Amino acid sequence: MDSGYYTNLLVNGIEESQATRGDVRIQHGRATAKSSQGRSKNFRDEEDILLVSAWLNVGMDPIQGVDQTHGTLWRRIHEYFNANKKFDSNRSEVSLMNRWSGIQHDVNLFCGCLSRVEARNHSGWSIDDKIANACVMFKAEDPKDKKFSYLHCWKILKDKPKWMDRRKEIGSAKKSATKKQKTTTNSSPASIANAIVVDAPLGGADHDEPSCRPDGKKKEKQKLRQRTSMEVVDYLIAKKKDSDLEKDLKKEERCNKAFALQEERMKLDKEKFAFQRQLEEDRIIGLDLSTMNYKQRQYYEDRQNEILARRFNI
Repeated sequence: MDSGYYTNLLVNGIEESQATRGDVRIQHGRATAKSSQGRSKNFRDEEDILLVSAWLNVGMDPIQGVDQTHGTLWRRIHEYFNANKKFDSNRSEVSLMNRWSGIQHDVNLFCGCLSRVEARNHSGWSIDDKIANACVMFKAEDPKDKKFSYLHCWKILKDKPKWMDRRKEIGSAKKSATKKQKTTTNSSPASIANAIVVDAPLGGADHDEPSCRPDGKKKEKQKLRQRTSMEVVDYLIAKKKDSDLEKDLKKEERCNKAFALQEERMKLDKEKFAFQRQLEEDRIIGLDLSTMNYKQRQYYEDRQNEILARRFNI
């Protein structure tokens, strides 16, 4: 197997820091046998889907998921693939490893394209429109003008925590490779050439995935202060609204009480007036008219007749 294969695995976070000589000899032997037998058939979508499922399930094993060596991981992935396939397939462990390397590389680049498309925030674009534009961007940026052919794999991987962690690892590997390239700028031409070879599989400059770099501490603190300030403002506005509502309720309550007191006062005044009127009428009814002169008698007789007529509804 050629050195480009190992470079790909190293940059994409799949190859361990050091491979044993035995693994190298085994892989080299398999690659030689494969080349002598001829090129194998292209992978079908169902094989890709099962390979992705194997990588996820074996990698997310709660007992051995994070403690297995690279060789053990791919041996178990190969066993899972063969145990769960419902179609004819005789893929070797190396074949699955190579296929996964291509899937991981292209899906990672496609995620970067999709992130940049979503960052443009086009109004009215559906998720299908964004995916279509990300596919166009992927093809335009590919050196061989190759279209993105792993959409069926991306649909499975996109929301899985293990894939998100893998993307972070790939982003860290890119940054480390970039730093290493900068430090070897003043070294020998051979070192410079090696740095360029390591950097090549990354799919271009860092601008392919601007979202890989997290915000710095100062920016995060600034966001936190802004968020805290907005929360305080929202709290004060809500508190003022509650206070105004409480004042309005108290004002309405005071008005209702004042109105009730006014009605009670008017009722009492009316009853007092009726009582005093009755006393006055009773006094007029009980007057002795015989002791009065003609005019006084005539006046009080009329008053007595009015009072009696009103009381008896005459």
